[in-house]
Amino acid sequence: MSFRVEQDGRLCRITLASPETRNVLDAETCRKLLWEINTAIQDNATGAILVDADGPVFCGGAEPEDGELFSIGERSAKPIVAAVQGVALSGGLALIANAHVALAAQGTSFGLTAIRDGKWPEGVFRAVAAAIGERRALELGLTGRVFSTQEALAWGLVHQVAPAIELDDRATEIATALANANPDAIRAALTKTARRA
Repeated sequence: MSFRVEQDGRLCRITLASPETRNVLDAETCRKLLWEINTAIQDNATGAILVDADGPVFCGGAEPEDGELFSIGERSAKPIVAAVQGVALSGGLALIANAHVALAAQGTSFGLTAIRDGKWPEGVFRAVAAAIGERRALELGLTGRVFSTQEALAWGLVHQVAPAIELDDRATEIATALANANPDAIRAALTKTARRA
């Protein structure tokens, strides 16, 4: 399997685990990842989900780049935290956009680069546009340009930037705190936010 799932108390950690392929998500992996996230959302023993990755690349993209996986944050009654390092492209960017809290290592690069391959993944674009605004997302998608951690922070795609050596500890601390927070209050907050969106 190209990712692994670990339960630590009320925290479910899902780690993309194919660094040799830049953690690119194929169609089967997308389906399995969606199933695992939905399972964690439905599990009363889980309070939050942390998505991270092995290797120097968080996620180099996904096929297919549309579908339920890239709108999961809108439907989740459990907070999703993303810890991002290295590079996050297209489908990887959509995973970050679906996180309720996203942290990035200093020096991480981001991009909506599918147009370079002659593709326009509508699901990915919509996820990113919901996070940073349609006009900005359109510029990024049309140009396919790679942008910096500081830009991602300024636009609200990520919420915190940390030294790479501290990323895991910081993300785990935040995700664990969310996992152990009052579940009714968390559910109410996420449900009301989804309805406004």
